Amino acid sequence: MPSPGDKSYIEELKKSLYSRNAPDVRTKRKLRFQEQSSAVKTDWGGGEEESKPPVVLTTAYEDHSMSFFTKLLIASILFCIVAVGIGAYLFYNGANLISANNIEISIAGPVSISGGEPVSFDVSAVNKNTIGLELVDMSVDFPAGTTDPDKPGVILQNYRKLLGNIPSDGSVRQTVRAVIFGEENIQKQITVTLTYSVKGSSAVFTKKQTYDVLIKSSPISLTASSFKEIASGQPFNIKVEIKSNSQQTLPNVIMKADYPFGYVFISSDLPPLSGSSVWKVGDLPPGGRRIITLSGKLSGENTDLRAFHFTVGAQSPTDPKNIGTQYMAVEQDITIQKPFISLNISIDNDQTAADHVGKFGQSERIEVNWFNNLPVAVSNMAISVALSGSAYDKTAVRPDQGYFDSAANLITWNQQTNPELGAAAAGDSGKVSFTVTPRDTGTAASPIINPTLVFNASVSGNRAQEADVPETISSAAARTTRISSSVSLSGRLVRTVGPITNSGPVPPKAEQATTYTVIWDVDNASNAVGGAVASVSLPPYVKWLGVTSPPGEDVTYDQNSGTVSWNVGSVGTHTVSSSRREMSFQISFMPNINQVNQAPFLVNKAVLNATDNFTGAELMSEQDPLSTRFSTDPAYREGDEVVGQ
Repeated sequence: MPSPGDKSYIEELKKSLYSRNAPDVRTKRKLRFQEQSSAVKTDWGGGEEESKPPVVLTTAYEDHSMSFFTKLLIASILFCIVAVGIGAYLFYNGANLISANNIEISIAGPVSISGGEPVSFDVSAVNKNTIGLELVDMSVDFPAGTTDPDKPGVILQNYRKLLGNIPSDGSVRQTVRAVIFGEENIQKQITVTLTYSVKGSSAVFTKKQTYDVLIKSSPISLTASSFKEIASGQPFNIKVEIKSNSQQTLPNVIMKADYPFGYVFISSDLPPLSGSSVWKVGDLPPGGRRIITLSGKLSGENTDLRAFHFTVGAQSPTDPKNIGTQYMAVEQDITIQKPFISLNISIDNDQTAADHVGKFGQSERIEVNWFNNLPVAVSNMAISVALSGSAYDKTAVRPDQGYFDSAANLITWNQQTNPELGAAAAGDSGKVSFTVTPRDTGTAASPIINPTLVFNASVSGNRAQEADVPETISSAAARTTRISSSVSLSGRLVRTVGPITNSGPVPPKAEQATTYTVIWDVDNASNAVGGAVASVSLPPYVKWLGVTSPPGEDVTYDQNSGTVSWNVGSVGTHTVSSSRREMSFQISFMPNINQVNQAPFLVNKAVLNATDNFTGAELMSEQDPLSTRFSTDPAYREGDEVVGQ
């Protein structure tokens, strides 16, 4: 710790430092300079060397061991000497070592073969090792589509032969026979594998060798022929010819077809084995030939190119519906063109492709419009329309010019009925027409549900000869008329019958209340309807009493407009029977003095609105206003409707 004297000294120093009246220290310090002389040399001393004592190195820590790099160099030299010595020893005395490189496998055979013909290959193995090979086993792997020449139709995937021992510098030879199938100009590969062991070792060694062979011809020729152009939707045929090029019988031959998008298979002269794309041809003798004709139609956009793929081969032994060994494949391309003759069916000037909506008893005018899209003329045109549908009645058909075959339900137009159809130049157009009336031919026991009229039109003709296109051309079109249901709302006024009890004078008297019951019935002829609502407004002198029957019906009253609404909802088909929908409500009538000797209306015109679930059409039915004349009541007497005093 500082002494008291030191503290006082420090305090004095602080005061002098921070005091404004502190004396200027610099004024008390006097600097004194004294001159001193020094001698500076002007050169390096004339080259004189100072004598220095000799440097003596200490030997106390001298290291006499070798460096790491020296040791590494010596070790590398010794390793090389040992390796060269071992190599020399193995070279001159290593008789027990063996290498797969000293085993040669050679395959002698044709480089190209005819598919389906027996072929032989000579397989040789030479052992150039200094020791012998023991238990040599040869395995030959054949490509897919190979059969045993001694067992026709039997698949040959692998051939094995135990060759025994092969001494040093010894060789073995084995002949292998097979029948290889495949497509023309396809390269196939054969693999030979030798498996062997050596004396004194339990290890097993292998050596492989491959051999390529080209199939210059297929055992079967496959061709597909059809039109190069076809109209969308026009039926056509494809002929597939299968011919054997083999000198042996080809067993269990099947054909498989892959169709393009938009193709619809119709039939074939040989029934398919499975579905519509696999056919069993059976055994095909040398030179044998089979033709399969397929019928179908192809739909698509203009200029679309569609490809058909056909494959023939031997039937799979595990799956009879598939090809086990493929012999040949072919592709047939067809271009879709717009219809050579366009057809359009117009129903009551409705030329769209959508279904038309009609009504029972309302005649329809049908027009078939045609147009020649070809750049050449078409001759001998014939247009026909087939009629069908549950609402079709042959007695209601009226053809224009065309001939109606009522037995076949077919209307036909040709150059006899319409001379312009004899020859139609490129770009020509025209139309034929007829009328038909849909009829409700159903009965109460067998009603018509969702009635329709169906029109299927077709046209045929001859075009100028052109390669790979149909000489006889055709086109088709179809339209359907959906017949809407007929819903009806009927109403009546009663007093002494019905589910509601009424009161008041009859005939009604001025300024006295008389109650009535309004009964509504909803009938539906054919299709189911939904969203049905019946409504009516009441005159201002009629009062809504809020009594309805049956209680579960959805009935509302708007006091502001005086409208009674019945939410009928869904109505089933053909309800013109005891199953019809019915609802009753009660009203009160108090006539005024001005209505004396009158029969006033008690409810105005009623309207029923609904939607046909089958056609989507909006349906409506109306009921005339009802007056005090309740003539549907058995207790009614003439004059009961007139207001008295």
